[in-house]
Amino acid sequence: MKRNSLANVASACALCRASDLSAATLYWNAAHSAMKTHAIPLLLFCLLSRTAFGGPDAGFKPLFNGKDLSGWTMLPGKPPAFSVAEGVIETRPRGGSDLFTTGRFGNFVLRFEYLLSDVGNSGVLIRCDPNDPWRTGVEVQLLAPWTPHRDDLHCTASLYGIVAVTNRPDETTGIWHQMEIACDRKAITVSVDGKLATAANADQAAGLKDKLLSGAIGFQSNHSKEGEFARFRKVEVKDLDAEPAYVQAGFFDADARVRTQAREAAAALGAAMVGPLAGLMGGSDVAARTGARQALFDIAAAASAPQAPAEGRRAVARAFESALRVKPPEPTANYLEWLLGMVEH
Repeated sequence: MKRNSLANVASACALCRASDLSAATLYWNAAHSAMKTHAIPLLLFCLLSRTAFGGPDAGFKPLFNGKDLSGWTMLPGKPPAFSVAEGVIETRPRGGSDLFTTGRFGNFVLRFEYLLSDVGNSGVLIRCDPNDPWRTGVEVQLLAPWTPHRDDLHCTASLYGIVAVTNRPDETTGIWHQMEIACDRKAITVSVDGKLATAANADQAAGLKDKLLSGAIGFQSNHSKEGEFARFRKVEVKDLDAEPAYVQAGFFDADARVRTQAREAAAALGAAMVGPLAGLMGGSDVAARTGARQALFDIAAAASAPQAPAEGRRAVARAFESALRVKPPEPTANYLEWLLGMVEH
């Protein structure tokens, strides 16, 4: 690894610990192209360690309110398999519906606590289409160590059938464990009880190459025998795509799929991305300029749609006006003025 790359990774890790994720992302992207995947486990473990070892919790939001399944859905066609009691989600019925978030997540850190019965079998689905979750997404396995013994490719914390664990976690049943799953572009890491268990990248794992880069998060219903169960509590997520600097960095990725996901995330952020995207349009990277131009159009189109909230429209208009006040290059200014006119009509 090149010295500059190592310095960038060190800076990224330090900034992660200092809670400056935006700046850490910039250092990471500077290192990534030179180092490819060698630093991925290191960087993501630093990201995870911010919470696993007592770091700040800034940016985490609850996915489960502790009372009911608001924000979650079970698809029709199968009996409901999840219930809530005393701040805990439980799946007990066999053969029931899996549980999915109604929102989509691309790049994120998910953390939760889980407890398995003696021969409990469940899983966490990430970046999936709920209508076809195993083909489109990835399952992070949750499995009691029952006989026949499951190997490292199918045990808890593995990317089931795709990437094996490299540090097998504690699989004791009947007690609560904490799991954290980080999805950073094409990299995925899984830690259990504060210890990194699995690190993967789509460039090295063939089974990840065609998976979605954004989708629902889900829990698999009881996949063991009748009477067994899995329980979940304290389900929280840090949405990395809520950070404009993180999203902006994705426009420079060499992979077109990553750039597309970054463009979609930028459009979803709306007004907060207008300034950063306008800056990209004046840069030298052709792919970043092209993506920024499309994302700006998407933001303006969404804000000017008949059903768009008035306050959202005003926020986007103000963002375009602010971007124009910094005197961007003439081609960029002309485009921003045209989009501003679209929003104001």
